[in-house]
Amino acid sequence: MAESTATRAHLNLVASSRRLFELDPAAELEAGASWLFGAGSYDHPSITNTAFRTDDDLDPAELIDRARAFFGARGRGFCIWTRDGVDADRELAAACEAEGIVPVYEMPEMVLDGAAEELPLGDGVAIRRIDDAAQASAYWRIAGASYAELGFPPEVFTQYTDGDGLLGEGIVAFLGEVAGEPAAIAMTIVTDAVAGIYWVGSLPSARGRGLGRAVTTAATTAGLDLGADIASLQASPLGRPIYEAMGFRTIYRYRLLACPPPGSPMA
Repeated sequence: MAESTATRAHLNLVASSRRLFELDPAAELEAGASWLFGAGSYDHPSITNTAFRTDDDLDPAELIDRARAFFGARGRGFCIWTRDGVDADRELAAACEAEGIVPVYEMPEMVLDGAAEELPLGDGVAIRRIDDAAQASAYWRIAGASYAELGFPPEVFTQYTDGDGLLGEGIVAFLGEVAGEPAAIAMTIVTDAVAGIYWVGSLPSARGRGLGRAVTTAATTAGLDLGADIASLQASPLGRPIYEAMGFRTIYRYRLLACPPPGSPMA
């Protein structure tokens, strides 16, 4: 039986998260038959310490117990990703909240069927595919600056030191440039014919030039060229209007439920 778009998009997020963790040489992963846990070298409890269920039949209590054991051994808090609006995750979300693992953040899961329209670029604006590992540092520098206003600590991005990982099979990353200087970013990671679009951002000083849409379009096109038939992303409040204008539609919302680290007053 063919997997649904909702399932394919979720599994792309899980597989892509694993690829991104692997850009951090100090990250630790546990990939079980029905789950993925990732602990990055930076200890942010929701961004770099995450738990995913990859099989909807896995008992929520088992997932929670395994996640607490994995992250607890490292003294970490963590977030479990659940899909609000997906029947299979209602029991998981309820089990988490009964255990004091509570919602801390939401974002829409959005998909685009087919290609994105490519609009003309403004004067001095160019989109370039990353083809050299040395360019990875510019990518993550822009990520740190563009996501700061959303509350992301810059340290979140300094852990991604494996520049060659942005050149691997099934992953394509782009820099948007203004007058030859990097100012915007986006990447695609393709799995199961889904082009997952990740870490899209632009410097505040470069906004209003259409760069966000341009790099997202480039990443989407690259994903389709690699065999995807849909594009998928999790939208920030800044990005959502851009994606809606491109034709992306929301299919459910991700809810991140946080478990505090061992010994925390909230634990």
